Amino acid sequence: MNAAERALDLLSRSLMVLASLAILGMMVQVVIDVALRNIWHSTLAGTEEVVSAYYMIGCAFLPLAWVQRERGHVIIELFTSWLPERSTAFLDGVVMAVVGAGLLVFTVATFDKALAMTADNEIMIGTIDVTVWPSRWMLPIGIGAMALCMILQSVQEFGRAFGLLPPRPRPAALAEDIEPI
Repeated sequence: MNAAERALDLLSRSLMVLASLAILGMMVQVVIDVALRNIWHSTLAGTEEVVSAYYMIGCAFLPLAWVQRERGHVIIELFTSWLPERSTAFLDGVVMAVVGAGLLVFTVATFDKALAMTADNEIMIGTIDVTVWPSRWMLPIGIGAMALCMILQSVQEFGRAFGLLPPRPRPAALAEDIEPI
């Protein structure tokens, strides 16, 4: 594993930990809110605002790099499963490069929006006023990390396509490897 892979691995793991903490925080806050509502007929002020502005954004965008690192996004191989391995690697490299470039465009757009909302000190008005501009930064961070991961994987796939890197290991149990009973 080279330095770029190690850095992206550390970044994706860190973002995944933050996303996990967001899920945990959301669960705790919602359980407390429901308990207060049912036991004391009261609520935890701002639960809806904090959940929608912070926890949900963190859960959705921070783990994107981890999912891409693990190649967990949906891939349809209906028309490519019959191609030779090097051709598939080349096609995967092209797709990852194009998607990575598109994600960089989204990263810049969300960065610009986060910058503008930070300057405006964006708030959400609800049962309480919640400062939400910090949550805007989760988008360029999560999308940007995924873009970097895709670009690195694109380079690796091109290396496999041109025989500079060994083929990617196949999953242990593919349907074609299972012997009939």
